[in-house]
Amino acid sequence: MLRCLCLTRLWFLLGAVLLAGCAAQPTQEDGAGGPEAESPADIYVGMAAAYLQRGQMDAALERARRALREDRRSARAHYMMAIVQDRLGEREAAEQAFRRAIELEPNNPDFRNAWGAVLCRQQRYDEAAAQFEQAIANPLYKTPEVALMNAADCARRAGDATRAETHARNALGANPEFPPALLYLAERDYERGEFQSARAFMARYSRVGEVTPKALLLALRIERALGNKKIAAVLEASLRQRFLDAPEIMQIAL
Repeated sequence: MLRCLCLTRLWFLLGAVLLAGCAAQPTQEDGAGGPEAESPADIYVGMAAAYLQRGQMDAALERARRALREDRRSARAHYMMAIVQDRLGEREAAEQAFRRAIELEPNNPDFRNAWGAVLCRQQRYDEAAAQFEQAIANPLYKTPEVALMNAADCARRAGDATRAETHARNALGANPEFPPALLYLAERDYERGEFQSARAFMARYSRVGEVTPKALLLALRIERALGNKKIAAVLEASLRQRFLDAPEIMQIAL
């Protein structure tokens, strides 16, 4: 169970950029593409992930350190240390840990995707794009849509709206039911005044995505723009009732 925790939802724990409902799992592939051997560090990596998810940073850091003491050659241990140190704001130490994890498993797309997300937050956009591209190019990557959407968000942050949309559409091509891509493209079409297309994306999102204040507000705005006052009123009531303290409440009239 603990080892499972370390291999799931790490992309979410990094605070990358996308919505809940999908998570990039660190693969267990070494440079040759085969499975990484079991390591005595794995149990501590799992414990560190569990503590990190609960916000117990001291305990997470101690378990990450113990993992490295058990096996300095464990890429997963270095990766977990990178995540913990990034959360603690230890930028240089986190970078060293990420680079060591990637050195040990250069073909691990999840490591590169996570490192790219961190680089993007640091506004190192070109470096981030290079990491995303390497992750996406790996034919063994089981969830390329995750890296594609991280690349889309990073391109948006860098001011390249065209590239951002291309990445988002490619993410949807990789997984037609990927909620973050559906929401992203609905928002883009709404902003361009393409309300019917935006509504179509939102309809698809509603079947697979999480009900969030952001999604409800966007759906409300789309229906309002299309003149569907009754549907808009229902969405507004749902937003107010379900998310009373959400910042989106203040944006309803905008």
